[in-house]
Amino acid sequence: MPIKIKGKIVKGLGVGAKYVKLYREVFNKYLGIDPYPGTLNIDIGQDFFTYTKKLKAKIIPPPRKGLGCVLAYPGILMGIKIYVIKPCITKHGWNILEIISEKNLRKTLNLKDNDIVEIIIYNEKDDPPI
Repeated sequence: MPIKIKGKIVKGLGVGAKYVKLYREVFNKYLGIDPYPGTLNIDIGQDFFTYTKKLKAKIIPPPRKGLGCVLAYPGILMGIKIYVIKPCITKHGWNILEIISEKNLRKTLNLKDNDIVEIIIYNEKDDPPI
């Protein structure tokens, strides 16, 4: 059963592009996408962990020693397939969702900080709710 979550676009820590590039090959292997080098950050105003009980994460192993695994949840943002990622090692709180996609989401969807968006997150075994 898909879960809908609303949140506000927020500025990131400025390191998303670096880490997406580091994890690019494993994202491609495990998620089947070639991600845009950067993340879209969304503050959902509460702990994402409360939603994860109903969702099954895909566990992405680190590309090399010293890096952590990443939990990935498939989703849809304004008609575009995305993955909500939660790195096991991060400075973000669980209220911040980091979104990856093959597209530059800010540019493609004309998003700005403080815009409110809705994400639909679903389990990989389910059909995408488009």
